[in-house]
Amino acid sequence: MFKFFLLLIVGFVVYIGTIKYISSDNKTQESYPKEIIVDDKKVNIIEEDIEYENQKSIIKPKYHTDNRLKDEIKSLFEQANNFALAQNYQEAIKIYNNIIDKLQDTKDNKLLKSFAKAHFLKAYIYRNNIHDNDEAIKDYNAIIEKFKNSDDVSLLKLYYNAQTVKAYLLDKDEAIDIYDEIINKFKNSNNVELLKKYIYAQYSKSYLSNTNDTIDIYDEIIDKFKNSTDKTLLKELASVEFSKARLLNDYLKNPSDAIDIYDDIINQFENYDENEFKQVVANALFAKSYLLMKDNGEESMEILDELIDRYKNSTDKELARNFEYSVINNIELALITNNDDTNYRDLANKYLYEKADTKPQLEMLEILKNAQEDNQDEALRTWEKKYKDYKFEDWSFEELQRWNNDMENSKEKNRIKRYLNEFIKHDATLNPVQYHDKNSTK
Repeated sequence: MFKFFLLLIVGFVVYIGTIKYISSDNKTQESYPKEIIVDDKKVNIIEEDIEYENQKSIIKPKYHTDNRLKDEIKSLFEQANNFALAQNYQEAIKIYNNIIDKLQDTKDNKLLKSFAKAHFLKAYIYRNNIHDNDEAIKDYNAIIEKFKNSDDVSLLKLYYNAQTVKAYLLDKDEAIDIYDEIINKFKNSNNVELLKKYIYAQYSKSYLSNTNDTIDIYDEIIDKFKNSTDKTLLKELASVEFSKARLLNDYLKNPSDAIDIYDDIINQFENYDENEFKQVVANALFAKSYLLMKDNGEESMEILDELIDRYKNSTDKELARNFEYSVINNIELALITNNDDTNYRDLANKYLYEKADTKPQLEMLEILKNAQEDNQDEALRTWEKKYKDYKFEDWSFEELQRWNNDMENSKEKNRIKRYLNEFIKHDATLNPVQYHDKNSTK
């Protein structure tokens, strides 16, 4: 059975403090930071803001002065980069300090970004080459103080970047304090980008909190954005709702409340035409079906039937994949619940049977179905020969094992267990890292 809860319900991940250095020959080196990843997107602190455009100015002397300064700053960055590539970090730091001094009082937006860039690059050297986090924090603090009262969104995003990387270097309580600062600063903003930063800070805080506090954080985000009309924020809202549902089911063992959240997601987004929201609804239906499988296989199948009807003719790749998952899972559920699988087999023969990733699954389920009545040794040998290199990606044998363990006919039970163990062993051999002991039949 496809593990849709794991495969499709993707919680938000906040990446903090990962900086890559790129040399002039495009080989990775520990010297020149090109980008810093502080949320779901890479924030380019090197090239994005250093395109020095020629700006016309009525006051020609100022125009020339500004451009001379920008050219000088650009040259200084190149010199610092060369020193960093040569691992002469102290000389690189001296140049970054020179840049910082020259730009300390500037009001020019692009030069302010260069000011931040110099601090970020200097902090990187302290963190990763000199291994002095205290000095790195001083640079992050300089950016924070410089931009915390700015009205410019691009500068406030640099403030956010500095705060989140700084938080990564501190202990839990200090980091939570930083996330609270960001939350309080951006929670009343009208800017979508800054509201996204508010959400990311809440997420980061939740990772450092206990389960109940995390639920409270999710509820705060949900309450804030549940009536939003901005589709960017609604996508973030859906992610939070999925995260809450997963927490309720996986950690608090409360599938009923998790199902209620999936129902809320379905009701909230089912009338949106965009494929990304259709995918949100499909994910919620999948997750709900998954949670119902153990105790209510019939209802689980009905939900998958709905997905089949919705996406049978979809031309969108992801939505069409939902159709495939639903057909295969209903073939499996029909086996487990002793229901007729004719309609699902017909759909599989029409749409899926020649697909390299689904055909082995369908043939495996056919072997297990037929094993209820007869020996399937020859069919198994044929399967193993045809698919000796096939990997079960994102597949769980848990429901099949439960079905097998609940069988009353010992002869049938042992025969199916033998074949099921062969498929599990095949999975373990080709997916040793991903394979878990829970997939072993007892």
